[in-house]
Amino acid sequence: MKLFLKKIGFIFLIFIGISVAVSAGSLWSLRQSSFYKPSFLVNDVKEKDFDYIILGASTGLTTLNSKVIDSVLKTKGLNLSIDDTSLGTQYLMLQHFLEHGKTTKNVVLAPSAYGFDSQNKDISDNDYRFLPFINESYVSNYFNDFTSRSSNLISYSNYMPMLGVSYYNMEILYPSLLALMHPNKRNRFDNKGNYTYPNTRTETRLIQKFEPITISFKNKYFSKIKALCQLHNIRLICYFSPIKGKKVNTDITTLTIINHSDLLKNESLFYDSIHVNSNGRQVTSLAFAQDFNKSYLK
Repeated sequence: MKLFLKKIGFIFLIFIGISVAVSAGSLWSLRQSSFYKPSFLVNDVKEKDFDYIILGASTGLTTLNSKVIDSVLKTKGLNLSIDDTSLGTQYLMLQHFLEHGKTTKNVVLAPSAYGFDSQNKDISDNDYRFLPFINESYVSNYFNDFTSRSSNLISYSNYMPMLGVSYYNMEILYPSLLALMHPNKRNRFDNKGNYTYPNTRTETRLIQKFEPITISFKNKYFSKIKALCQLHNIRLICYFSPIKGKKVNTDITTLTIINHSDLLKNESLFYDSIHVNSNGRQVTSLAFAQDFNKSYLK
């Protein structure tokens, strides 16, 4: 019986050792690649100083094309938005940006309109993309602020990497193998961090009515982003992307706001109710460049 238990224990230790090695290797592979935005920023973005960066969720990712903006204004911008994220993630991305020695004059904050007021009770769906950097204190501190199972597994990955890798195996393990073979491959964004939704609508129906919605900037991570920008002498610009049939209102007068919520009057420029398509992105990017120029030159 003792010999049997010893063999079981030995096999278990081998299994743990292999799991740790594979998991650590997966995180290393992603950390050296450009597959996800956090790694892309570190490995693929050679510039150090920017005129602006865009932080946001899928709306920021697909509404503003930094290449179009830069072509108009002759600026240097970068889109660091990540789909399916919240202001907590955008705060983490700003920390990540600054911790890796990069600077910007402006932060364009472009989550969903409702994201400015939502309460972050849990991590976002795509926060696991910071898992390869879990050993960084600012990353681990972010996940330690939450108490959910997913956040705990990522936090504990600082010591046992197989926990996070096994939980997010489809999003970590398989991409890490792809990144190992193609380290420069990016996950649905171009070399400036932009992505677009296709033009799928052919109707040219005009939007007749815009329902007002009020935003009060109550999300606690908005205050953290604002404070971090002030600490580094960065101008914070809050951006409201187009919403089909909605118009954002706010009583806050102490913020720099570019409000394009009711910019698009034609349904053919939308991919869905909160995302523009490629044609819509061209219109919004040009309009943003014009409005941003007024703020940027102040």
